[in-house]
Amino acid sequence: MNFVFDPGNIHSLARKSGFLVRKSKLDGFQFLFSLVFAYHRGDHFSLLDMVSYLFKDFGIKITKQSLHDRFSSKAVGFLKSCLDNLLSQRIQYPGNINILKSHFNRIRIKDSTKFALPDSFSEKYKGYRGALHNSSSMISIQYEYDFLSGQSMDLRLTNGVRNDQSDSRESTHDIQERDLFLRDLGYCTLNFLSMVNSAKAYFVCRLAPKTNIYPCTTSKDPIDVKDYLKKLKKHQLHHMEVEVFLGKKERIPARAVISLADTATYEKRLRKTSKQARSTGNRVSTAFKIRAQLNIMVTNVPRRFLGAENIRTVYSLRWQIELLFKVWKSQATINEFTTGKIERFECQLYGKLIWIILNMNIFNWLQQRIYKHKKVLCSVWKYFKHIKNLSDQLMEAIKVPRKIINFMEKLAEIAPKILLLERKKGKLSLNQAVNSLA
Repeated sequence: MNFVFDPGNIHSLARKSGFLVRKSKLDGFQFLFSLVFAYHRGDHFSLLDMVSYLFKDFGIKITKQSLHDRFSSKAVGFLKSCLDNLLSQRIQYPGNINILKSHFNRIRIKDSTKFALPDSFSEKYKGYRGALHNSSSMISIQYEYDFLSGQSMDLRLTNGVRNDQSDSRESTHDIQERDLFLRDLGYCTLNFLSMVNSAKAYFVCRLAPKTNIYPCTTSKDPIDVKDYLKKLKKHQLHHMEVEVFLGKKERIPARAVISLADTATYEKRLRKTSKQARSTGNRVSTAFKIRAQLNIMVTNVPRRFLGAENIRTVYSLRWQIELLFKVWKSQATINEFTTGKIERFECQLYGKLIWIILNMNIFNWLQQRIYKHKKVLCSVWKYFKHIKNLSDQLMEAIKVPRKIINFMEKLAEIAPKILLLERKKGKLSLNQAVNSLA
């Protein structure tokens, strides 16, 4: 982290990106710093506000117009390079290892979040008209992290019409042996699952509605899941497990863990599909109605590593990324901005994302440390709520290596008292999910 926020390193990145060509009143560090810590000074942080704080924080006298002109494509490239550098960093303390023990090398969780933009941004960030606030412009943020280490692995901005399947197809370069992938249906194409399996890595996912399962590699006909539905109901089974092969062509070996969906889940699936069918003049098939009554999870993880009773528990870890996106929008307001200039918007967004990843790194360091001594986890929601109240202290601490160390040590002292994760009534706790990995 000190490397990322070191003025000399930032100055070098500013020159490489072309943001800083000659000596200027406003250097790369000051520009970055002002954007990263701008969000907590108000949701409507204007150019005038930024000019005022640059003078307050650094004694820089610059006009609104001069500052406006600095928001260019080169400034965007500079901020992106700073984010890429931060993504490669991990805060460690002496003797630090992955405290969360597991059979897996990494537990890779990935998803995307989207929000609408002004129509004037549509040339770069295409959207679906009528799909989201009737906007023709939309941005998607693809994010992936390793649950075991907390390390952010990927964070990219794409246009809103680029779907998760495209991302899944184009992001297969870093699959390592014993990686475990927890992803939503949109990412889990048969091609992707085949590549994961070939690399001796693992997956846990829901079975896509249109993906067939087969009893063997030579069978011409797929398994009729109606028989599983009858058996589960007749014998009142919690779940059943069968060995299957996924896909007519791919035939990926997997374990299918099948259980009954509750009434609310079944009705929700039926309503969604019925609405889609009506819009195209079709009807919901009987086969879909049968399959919608079942929860079918598929995995290639050996039974000795992950029992059938823990499949859904481990898959529930994927919801942590949904919580992160809620934090990003509510605490860091990534979907709120006050400019019609696309370069300024991108700089503001990169500044917020840098602030988020900076705090994710601090939080994950804190998480490892607390779990080592207390065997409990911290709440990311509570952390971000707390750190908002300490923004001025963090801003000052980040400037000096010794200060940031002291700042983090104080966080570690208070965390067990105010940041521990609480179990919500009637819901599986994250601590239980973590214990099922061991």
